[in-house]
Amino acid sequence: MSGNMLESSLLETHFDVIPFGIYVVDVATHDLVFVNRHFRDRLGDLAGRKCHEAIYESPQPCLFCKIRNLVGRDGLPSGKTYIFEHFNDKDDRWYQLQEKSMSWPDGRVVKYSIAVDITELKEVQNRLAEAHAELALKNRELSRQNELLQENVRLREHVDRIARHDLKTPLNALIGIPPLLPDYGLNEEGRKLAQMMEEAGITMLNMINRTFDLYRLETGGYELAPVDVNLAAVARKAAQDVVASVYMADEPVRVELSGQGCGDGESLVIRGEELLCYSILSNLVKNAVEAAPPGSVVTISLGREGGFAVVAISNPGEVPVGVRDRFFQKYVTSGKRDGTGLGAYSALLAIKAHGGRAKLDASQPGRTTVTIFFPLPETASAVP
Repeated sequence: MSGNMLESSLLETHFDVIPFGIYVVDVATHDLVFVNRHFRDRLGDLAGRKCHEAIYESPQPCLFCKIRNLVGRDGLPSGKTYIFEHFNDKDDRWYQLQEKSMSWPDGRVVKYSIAVDITELKEVQNRLAEAHAELALKNRELSRQNELLQENVRLREHVDRIARHDLKTPLNALIGIPPLLPDYGLNEEGRKLAQMMEEAGITMLNMINRTFDLYRLETGGYELAPVDVNLAAVARKAAQDVVASVYMADEPVRVELSGQGCGDGESLVIRGEELLCYSILSNLVKNAVEAAPPGSVVTISLGREGGFAVVAISNPGEVPVGVRDRFFQKYVTSGKRDGTGLGAYSALLAIKAHGGRAKLDASQPGRTTVTIFFPLPETASAVP
């Protein structure tokens, strides 16, 4: 065997063990000089045929052919290497081609091409590109929705300001008139009712001024300004206002402290905001009175337990089974003609703003108890 033949055999053997398609082309004639085993197993022995006809089924040299760049003006190898991607219409596959020229043992200048099938990689890239495009569209939609939500918030703030302004004018008259009524010959009971009207009007005015607090509580943007608050006094006022102002004493509400009647001199002090505490208790007491059968008694029991001030609001009647797990959720209501489902929800938000918690106990047949835990001053920094 001549030296050229031996060298050719070694090259061919080397190319045959490479697990990618390799073909060698005469740069002058475009004839296939050699096709490695990987290609032969797929396409048969193509040696002697034109590369563009055998591999790409093209009657003319391929437009992407790099032969002209792989040889110099003298017709010798240029030493350059080209790596590029190409889609082969013949087998509908993507390939990464690496091409370089060299001198073949028989003296011819050839181009060898290593073709790596990257079809699956391309499919993954395409799926990733589609996913990125879809994500970009979703991000754009989320951004649009966020802008719309912000605009709605601004609109709600504007409407709230208008509503507060429009409500204050008649309410100021309602607050201002009761102090004048005793001059018109009211008896003692009438004077008490006039005073209750004035106090209820003042409370309503304060609550109107703070209607936007619910939004801040929902979004976590509410900053509590705590002072000493006597829960016993707040509970008595909430009970008085709910019964007298709304229900005309049809449903009595009893306030107890440590199991005893709670008089004007009793106190249970926490750190918090009085108006917010009033809103909590009035909402929950109102719920209890609405749920209680006619002629029954609602009880507000206050006490201390393990570093917490405890307020238990108990009433005859049962919360429907389907509502119990969602009792404190937004818009959950049952059996109320004009119920909004915001009372217990807003109460829980305000309780959490005080570092407290609340629970519903419907385990006793025929009775419902909502218990609130407020941290006492020495434990006010700890959220249970």
